Amino acid sequence: MKTIIVFPGSLDSTFFINEIPFLKKYFDRIVVISYYGDKNKYDEIAERYNLEYYMVKKHSWLNIFNINFFKWFFSKDVLREIKENCSFSIKGIKRFFYIIYYGLFYVDSKKIILQEIKEHSDNEFFLYSFWLSRGAYVVSNFYSLKTVLNIKKIVSRAHRYDLYLDRNELNYLPFRYYIDKNLDQIHFISEAGLKYYEECMSLNTKLKKYVTRMGTSNPKGVRKQINQKDKIVIGSCSFIKPVKRLDLIIDVLSKIPYDYYWVHIGSGEIEEKIKKYAIEKLPPNKFEFLGFISNDKILDVYKQFDVDFFINLSDSEGIPVTIMEAMSMGIPTIARNVGGVSEIVNSSNGLLLDEPLENNFYDKIIEFMKCRLDNIEYYKHLSNNCFKIWNEQYNLEKNNEIFIKRILEE
Repeated sequence: MKTIIVFPGSLDSTFFINEIPFLKKYFDRIVVISYYGDKNKYDEIAERYNLEYYMVKKHSWLNIFNINFFKWFFSKDVLREIKENCSFSIKGIKRFFYIIYYGLFYVDSKKIILQEIKEHSDNEFFLYSFWLSRGAYVVSNFYSLKTVLNIKKIVSRAHRYDLYLDRNELNYLPFRYYIDKNLDQIHFISEAGLKYYEECMSLNTKLKKYVTRMGTSNPKGVRKQINQKDKIVIGSCSFIKPVKRLDLIIDVLSKIPYDYYWVHIGSGEIEEKIKKYAIEKLPPNKFEFLGFISNDKILDVYKQFDVDFFINLSDSEGIPVTIMEAMSMGIPTIARNVGGVSEIVNSSNGLLLDEPLENNFYDKIIEFMKCRLDNIEYYKHLSNNCFKIWNEQYNLEKNNEIFIKRILEE
């Protein structure tokens, strides 16, 4: 039997839940080790998908007195990590506690993995972390024990906050070189991520590194219907927090000379501030905040409002799933050239804004969107190309098949 032990972050992660049907196709057992969370929700998901799961307990600093934690702390790799990255400065002390945070998670998770392997010793095991962070550190610690414990492959994905050091306030992610040395495969969601990793931290020449993209589904085959119209509908979807720059979207909208309507999906920490800003800057009855909407309903919302353009003006991104969703039904996208966005948005399917933003970027957006009103054939061309790039590169079904087959390869 093939058993895959997965660290998805949280068990209720939408990204992980989308992978489950593909994992079940190739593995006999799926065992999940999740961050602490809502047990009732986790129980429901586990029952629905026939999963076994463990929830790592909410850590108390008293756990540092555990004998297994002491053994971990005084291992040569941990002491080296502390020596090379910590100091008596404020940042150095924070880095020290960041390492301890990893250690507490590792000690609890190690016990679970060993228990699973002991109880199912006749299984072939695959260890997989969805994030190149705590889960990846845990599984990397089993690399030297692969043969003894019948572990066939140890792999991790890599995204953004778990990859780019400058996305972390300490400019530091623990055990980068240890993880690099003790994995079989890393799967990056973008070419930009792979390039960054190879330039900044990869030393292990045996480590297999792939660009294995994420993706979205469009199970109902929803497509943008294109008819002549006299009002443009603009959609956006994100958490409402500073990095997402909804204030810039509002600034753009405030300058549009033709009829429009804006709908935003999502909520967040500065929601009231952004709503107030929209009320101050925009005419009444020109916008609507829809709040949280589950992923399986988002395309229906875009269809309901007849969204013509998707806009994302975030300061930082990987390759946004929200852009993939919009493109899957043929909605052209306007976005800044940050992270891996240029791998999905270009002049054939939308508008990619140069970084840093130019003074006239408002005018470029306004002029570009006008094609929906006065050049419908060009708009159809953009829409068709959106669907094409999604289907070729960001189709969830295709990409998950590729990912799992790469894990299983000899």
